[in-house]
Amino acid sequence: MFNEDFLGRIAIVCIMTVLAVLSAIPLFSYFHQTVPANSLAVVNQALATVLLALQVFLTISRLPPKGTARGLVPRVTSVAGTFLIIIAMFLTPALESEAAQMGALCLIFIGMVSSIFCLYWLGRSFSIMATARRLVTSGPYSIVRHPLYICEAAFVLGMVISHFSMLMVALGGLQFLLQYRRARNEEAILRQTFAEYDEYARRVPMLFPRFLRSEVPAPGRQ
Repeated sequence: MFNEDFLGRIAIVCIMTVLAVLSAIPLFSYFHQTVPANSLAVVNQALATVLLALQVFLTISRLPPKGTARGLVPRVTSVAGTFLIIIAMFLTPALESEAAQMGALCLIFIGMVSSIFCLYWLGRSFSIMATARRLVTSGPYSIVRHPLYICEAAFVLGMVISHFSMLMVALGGLQFLLQYRRARNEEAILRQTFAEYDEYARRVPMLFPRFLRSEVPAPGRQ
């Protein structure tokens, strides 16, 4: 398990570092454009760079695994769920509609800001693969069990609107299905590894918060 985790860490760090550099490069060109760029687009580009850099840092510093999902399917699901929408972005051109782009930029902004917050809270438990490192049940994880995927869904929806086409809608739908399967894979290994997971799952919904529920004492990070 150690060798597998180490090799996976090296691969993810290399890929995310390249993506972070590619994301940062356009930021320098914005300062030399004769026509002012959309401020929200510049902010989103900066947020994308921060998000990728944060994933690199957390991957380097993450805790050793206590359990990992076995088999090829969980691994393919995790990789596809992480990178599919990025690949899809290059398959279809962006819409020329200013209203559509502004709506998309707003969704992407919300998705990335909230994803950075969730990643910060998840901390050294972060993994791309379905791996149990430490059970985090506080902060956004006391509202739903998979807040990061909800935040990423806002980003994906923004990308679908920005590059709207039947192909993009189909790939966006596939992305949502992959992320749901990925969440199930994570739950299976967390349930196997942490005895307290069943009780946590009874208290906290998977994806959609219960706004009308009785008061529950705030759990601590474990």
